[in-house]
Amino acid sequence: MGRLSARTSGTIICGAGLVLAVFHLQSAVRLQAFPALVLIEAIVPLALALFVAGAGALIREGDIAPTQHADRVLGWTTVGMVALSVAVGWLFVDAAIRGQDVPAAARTVGNATTLGALVGLVVGVYDARGQCQRRRAEQLTRINDTLRIATQEMVNATGRSELEQEVCERLTDSNIYDSAWIGRYTPGDEFVRPAAWAGHDDEYIDSLEVTVDPTDPTGQGPGGESIRTGEIQPIQDVFDDPSLKPWWDLLAEKGVESMAVVPLVGANRNHGFLSVYANRVNAFDPQEQEALSELGESIGHTIDSMAAREQLARREQELARQNKRLDEFASVVSHDLRNPLTVATGNLDLVQMEVDDERLDRIAGALDRMDELIDDLLTLSRYGRTVNDVKSVDLRSIAENAWTTTDTEHARLRFDGDPGTVEADESRLTQVFENLFRNSVEHGSTDSRPEADDSVEHGSTDSSTTTDTPLDAGGADNQSSPVPAEGADSGDFRRGGHANDDDDTPEVTITVGRTTDGFYIEDDGPGIPESEREKVFETGYSTDPEGTGFGLNIVRTIAEAHGWAVDVTEGAAGGARFEFTTTGVEMRVSERAR
Repeated sequence: MGRLSARTSGTIICGAGLVLAVFHLQSAVRLQAFPALVLIEAIVPLALALFVAGAGALIREGDIAPTQHADRVLGWTTVGMVALSVAVGWLFVDAAIRGQDVPAAARTVGNATTLGALVGLVVGVYDARGQCQRRRAEQLTRINDTLRIATQEMVNATGRSELEQEVCERLTDSNIYDSAWIGRYTPGDEFVRPAAWAGHDDEYIDSLEVTVDPTDPTGQGPGGESIRTGEIQPIQDVFDDPSLKPWWDLLAEKGVESMAVVPLVGANRNHGFLSVYANRVNAFDPQEQEALSELGESIGHTIDSMAAREQLARREQELARQNKRLDEFASVVSHDLRNPLTVATGNLDLVQMEVDDERLDRIAGALDRMDELIDDLLTLSRYGRTVNDVKSVDLRSIAENAWTTTDTEHARLRFDGDPGTVEADESRLTQVFENLFRNSVEHGSTDSRPEADDSVEHGSTDSSTTTDTPLDAGGADNQSSPVPAEGADSGDFRRGGHANDDDDTPEVTITVGRTTDGFYIEDDGPGIPESEREKVFETGYSTDPEGTGFGLNIVRTIAEAHGWAVDVTEGAAGGARFEFTTTGVEMRVSERAR
C-alpha cells in the first residue's frame, strides 16, 4: 500500500477536528445552564478541536509540514487521540468495577480525545520536519556521492556516448531518481535527439518528441526552454504545468510526479539537456537544483574537452600524413632530382674543358642554383617537425661552430657577454646560426647593401667549410687566435687574411647576446625596413634573384619546432636583429591576442 499524500492526510486530520468540534459544541449547548462548566468542558475543547481542523487544512496545502511526510503527522495525531481516550476510558472502567459513579464519562473521553489529537498533531509536525531534514541530509549526501561518481565517469569515459550512458545509469542507480535520459542538440537543429537513457524502455524513448521551436507545443516544455535559456527547468508537479500537456499521458503511465531538465552547457554552446524524473512531487529543492546545474555544466565542459581531443587527434593524423608526404618529397628530391642534376653538372664540366663559352657559365650558375634549392627544400622537409633530441647546449659554442662552417669572409663575430645555454637540438640550432650569419654577410657587405627602402634577400646555409683562422678581438696585429683576446669583455671573431690588410677590414659585425627570455643575433648592416619585417619569414620571399628565399623560413621553422618564437627588429646600430623567445612563448602570444 502506498503512502498517503499530504492532501489526503490533511483532509483526514481536518475532518477529525471538525467532528470533535461538533461534539464539543453540543456539549456547550447542554451545559449552558452552568457557565463555569461550559468554559472548561466545552469552549476550551471546542477551540482545541477547531485548531486541529485548521492545522489539517494547512497540512493539506503543504504549509506547516513537509508534504512527503504528512502521513506521519496523521499517524501521530491518531496515536495521540487513541492513547488519551484509551487512558481515560481505562480509568472509568476501573472506577465502574470498583462500584464508583462516573459522571459525564462520554464528555470526558471526548475532551481527552481532543487533547490527544492536539498533542499528537504537534508531535507529528515536529517529527515530520525532523524526518524531512534527516532525509534531506541523507539525500544530499547521496546526490553528492552520485555526482562524484558521475564526475569520475566523465574523467574515465573515452567517448561522448559512453559518458552520457554512464551518467544516466549512475543517477538512476542512486535510488534518488527513477529514470533519466539525455537529449543531444546541435545549433540549427529543430529536434532534440535522445542519445542515452536509464530507467526508460525503448518504446517510451521512441515516443518522445522535443523541439526547440517556442511556437510548437512540443517546444514549449522544459526541454525546449532549457535549450533556449541555458538554465535548469525544475517542474515540481508535472500535472500542474500546462506546458507538459503533450506528455501527460506518457508521464502518468510512467508514474512521474516531478522532473528537472538540466542544460548541458559548455564554454561556447549548449550540447543538449539531462532530464531527470522522480515519482514524488516537490522533489527538487534549491540545493538539489544547484547540484544538478553543476553536474550539467561539468558534462558540458567534458563534452567540450572530448571534442577538442578529437579535433587534436584529427590534427595529429593530418600532421602524420603531411610528414609522410614530406618524407616522400624528400626522397624524390634526394634521388629523382639530385641524380640527374649530378649527371648534368658532370657533363657540363667536361664540355667546359673543351669549349670556352660564357653561355656555359650561365648554365653552370643555373645548375648551382638548382643545387641550392634542393638543399633548402631538403632542410625544410627534415627540420619542419617537432624536435626530439633536445639537450642543454652552449650558445657560444653553437655560434662558433656555425661561424667556422659559413663563408664569413670580411665579417666579424662578437659576443655581448655570455649568451648562456638553451634547451635545443644542437644540429638544428646550428642550422639557425648558419642561415642568419650568411644572411647578415650577404646583405651587410658594401656591394650588396640595399637602400633604406629595399628588402633583404634571405639565403640558405653555405655548406662549404673553410680553414681560415679567426683573428683576435682587436684585429691590429698579425697574430691569430681561436678565442677572444685576453681581458676582452666580449669575444670578436673575424674571417679572412691579416688584420692589417686593407681588404681585410670587416664590412659587417654580427653580435650574439642574451635577452631576458631567450637570445638574439644582430648585425650592423643596413637592416630590414619595418614594412618588410612581417614578410621576411615567408617561404620563397627574396629580393635577390640569386637567392632561394628559404633561408629565414628555415630559421622560423626550426624555432617553431622547438616551441620558440622569433621576431625581427632593428639592432642597436640600425641593422637587423633577430630575437628568439625560448620561454613564456604562450604567455606572450596570449598577451598579443588581447
